Amino acid sequence: MGLGKTIQVISFLAAVLNKKGTRADIENNMPDFLLRTMKKEKPSVLKNTFLIVTPLSVLYNWKEELDTWGYFRVIVLYGSRKDYDLNRIKQGKCEIVLTTYKTLHQYLDELNSLKWSAIIVDEVHRIRNPKAQITQTMKALTCSVRIGLTGTILQNNMKELWCVMDWAIPGLLGSEARFKKEFSDPVEHGQRHTATRRELATGRKAMQRLAQKMGGYFLRRTKSLINDQLPKKEDRMVYCSLTEFQKAVYEAVLETEDVHLVLQAREPCRCNSGRKRKNCCYKTNVHGETMQALYFSYLTILRKIANHAALLQTENTSKQQESHITRVCNQVFSKFPDFMQLSKDAAFETISDPKYSGKMKVLQKLLNHFRKNKDKVLLFSFSTKLLDVLEQYCMASGLDYRRLDGNTKAEDRVRIVKEFNSMEEVNICLVSTMAGGVGLNFTGANIVILFDPTWNPANDLQAVDRAYRIGQSRDVKVFRLISLGTVEEMMYLRQVYKQQLHCVVVGSVNAKRYFEAVQGSKDHQGELFGISNLFRLQDHGLCLTKQILEV
Repeated sequence: MGLGKTIQVISFLAAVLNKKGTRADIENNMPDFLLRTMKKEKPSVLKNTFLIVTPLSVLYNWKEELDTWGYFRVIVLYGSRKDYDLNRIKQGKCEIVLTTYKTLHQYLDELNSLKWSAIIVDEVHRIRNPKAQITQTMKALTCSVRIGLTGTILQNNMKELWCVMDWAIPGLLGSEARFKKEFSDPVEHGQRHTATRRELATGRKAMQRLAQKMGGYFLRRTKSLINDQLPKKEDRMVYCSLTEFQKAVYEAVLETEDVHLVLQAREPCRCNSGRKRKNCCYKTNVHGETMQALYFSYLTILRKIANHAALLQTENTSKQQESHITRVCNQVFSKFPDFMQLSKDAAFETISDPKYSGKMKVLQKLLNHFRKNKDKVLLFSFSTKLLDVLEQYCMASGLDYRRLDGNTKAEDRVRIVKEFNSMEEVNICLVSTMAGGVGLNFTGANIVILFDPTWNPANDLQAVDRAYRIGQSRDVKVFRLISLGTVEEMMYLRQVYKQQLHCVVVGSVNAKRYFEAVQGSKDHQGELFGISNLFRLQDHGLCLTKQILEV
């Protein structure tokens, strides 16, 4: 991430297309009739056409970089002119076609009818689920030369690595089942904190075999290669205690009948049928909602409370979640009538008052400090509703800000980035972790704040690398806000687990073994996995992360 993958690809394309970087490239791109008018012959270069598939968020960034670094005939296959542009492509009027994953799916047959010299896929880690539509579409492409670009080929588990490699070089790592038996299981069990010597040795041998198989097809660069071009980076965890109000709401949710049903779902049923409760007499709650639906809804509710209790009062939630939230609010917030009234009035006090969010209290102090120092801040949140709360805070505080999320038009993204990087008075940019986490260059920022963590460590790493990348001239400070003792700590610890696995498998590093847990193993859920680890509140100011990582 931030190592110049785009520029490397452009250099490769320039070489293959015989570009010289001079006016001759412009003249060679002219139509035949203009060349004849200038009495020039069209160069006898082998016709090559390349397809580049990117996420929508960086589509126009690719176009801008291609225009900046070379003279290419580029068609962007997206928007209302798709049919017109497709005809131009079929007529051979371009060298490079830029399109999105969604457009590729829509026009798969038409694009497959063309002969591509190579297909280049940006953020190829999106091809991580063998059953997903995006994976099936990418595997249906008929071009044999496939190049994938990613800074995070393994994000959650080793199956994702297999899926990407099986797209690029089909059959290289065998079937999914064979890969799991020969590589995935031995490596993951060998990483357990209490792994036996035999398990450890078996895991390391599996890692070595995997590295040998992928060696000829896997080019990896790390930031160690460009240490002399980058400033320093400090990464700090900021553990924020819940306010008494947040704590009361969090505990009240854990005491609800629905959460108790979820926690007991895997226990033997009382009717002595031999089946689990969730498969017998307790398939649903009194409202007819399944255990799985309750699990996801209440996990989301706990995450909202950990960030800002006011998020439970926001609209536009799903109908199913809304019913759960309504029950929670009626049961819990009735004890706090002042909060209910403020929420109904949409008063700013609800949002800014530290009483309702420990994180907001910390954030206020951080932003006030950065404002005095004239630092430029990227403030990331996974939740767009939380971005709304943060935006209201910026407005009330008189901050000149920009915002970039999933609703930002693709063509506006580049403008927002340029304004933030170049305008001194714009000192903060609110960014959705998912919409702004890839391909954008916020090198004007020297502070990155991750307000809420995500389950996938790659999302947060991508966010950080919007600022810490080639072109950054100032030292970068990263602040990750984690609500102490809540589900957010568990989310962060799972990030550490997944990053450790990435280092072992992709980096071939013998990383320190922190955890007893093994993802996907019912026998080794340990301190990380399983429902009971998520639905609890670690009280008395204890930091589970410190207990585990600083042993």
